[in-house]
Amino acid sequence: MTHRSALPRVGYLGLGAMGAPMAHRIRDAGFPLRVWNRTVARTEPFAARGVGVAGSVAELAESSDIVLSCLLSTEVTREVYLGAGGLLSGARPGLVIVEHGTFDPALAAEIAAAAADRGAYFVDAPVSGGAVAAAAGSLAVMAGGPPEAEPLFRRVVGAYAGVVEWLGPVGSGLALKLVNQMLVSTHVAVATEAANVVRSLGIDPEAATRVLSGGWAQSAMLERALPLVFAGDFAAPSDATIGGLAEAQRLLTDVATTAGVEVPVFARAADRFAEARDRGWSDRDLTALAALGEAPAA
Repeated sequence: MTHRSALPRVGYLGLGAMGAPMAHRIRDAGFPLRVWNRTVARTEPFAARGVGVAGSVAELAESSDIVLSCLLSTEVTREVYLGAGGLLSGARPGLVIVEHGTFDPALAAEIAAAAADRGAYFVDAPVSGGAVAAAAGSLAVMAGGPPEAEPLFRRVVGAYAGVVEWLGPVGSGLALKLVNQMLVSTHVAVATEAANVVRSLGIDPEAATRVLSGGWAQSAMLERALPLVFAGDFAAPSDATIGGLAEAQRLLTDVATTAGVEVPVFARAADRFAEARDRGWSDRDLTALAALGEAPAA
């Protein structure tokens, strides 16, 4: 940036179900934006809006003041950031790099060290709320990183976040995101069971939803799960899939084991997800857990 009041040049990579609406909100907020994606077709809606498309992820880093991303897994994150010609190969002093995906906190420390070697700053900033919240600008963001990165981080992330919490050093955001996914996993598992009980008792689904959502049982997962389970369409396209929680569940289990903390309720919920994945349901909505009592299709 040429001076403090200038709009920062923003780069965004990873234009999937979460990343694309975040990047569109950045564009809507008026920031100069360039994008990159491994699948080039996903950049086309941005090019149609006059957004520049970088030829490589390193080029994206070289031409940005802040680069944000939302990648799928630890393996993909390692490749994109630390692989040959990766993001960090184009990093220069002062660049702020933000990863919104959920991945191994140990890799966050590795990326942060590599970024620091180039004078850049890395922030792990997982999000909660799903694609709907990303499009609405109401995501909850939990961040960890060097304090020098916080002002620019907040300035840009405010385009798509309703809640932003800066939690401390690198790894802090990911640690809290694993706790978030622990609760999501457990809540959705029991919410689908509750919906099955309501159906078996012949209680009016709409009345049950109003009552259960209006008292102590209320949770975001309950309100989301009940109508979907009552509709019974578990094969419909979803941006919240059973497979999408697999890595977070594995990482949380590892963290809890290392810390010596017992998580038996979460462990039982994670077992239900594993059973669903074993049935080939990774691409189904979270609420497909409700169908686990049914015999698998021949």
